[in-house]
Amino acid sequence: MKKILIAFLLTSSLFFISGDIFAATIDVTEKIPGANCTKTWDGIYTCNPWRGFDGVLWVVGAMIKYFTYIASLAAVLFIVINGLLYSMAGINDGLKTGAKERIMKTLMGLIILLLSGVILNAIAPWVYK
Repeated sequence: MKKILIAFLLTSSLFFISGDIFAATIDVTEKIPGANCTKTWDGIYTCNPWRGFDGVLWVVGAMIKYFTYIASLAAVLFIVINGLLYSMAGINDGLKTGAKERIMKTLMGLIILLLSGVILNAIAPWVYK
């Protein structure tokens, strides 16, 4: 129980890390992705990386957006493929009903995916910034 409490306290303390103690300004020759870099007059980038837990939140948000995009793309491709199977089924009712069921299930999954995005945007708006 003590280990769980200590792990919880250490993890939750990441949410409250802020202030100028962890602030850093870095001068580099190339732009660092996600580090809020600005180009100076001499071609050097001045970067201000996120403090505390903000960098982790940015990575998690980017992963969620990436997987949402991949899942929706896969669903659309699956619908197209099953539409082709439905059109090529001819008079075979078994193939037609199978393709119809897969299309309907894919549409339901796509609707659930999009609704989960709406719910996630209401709960954690930092994901879709």
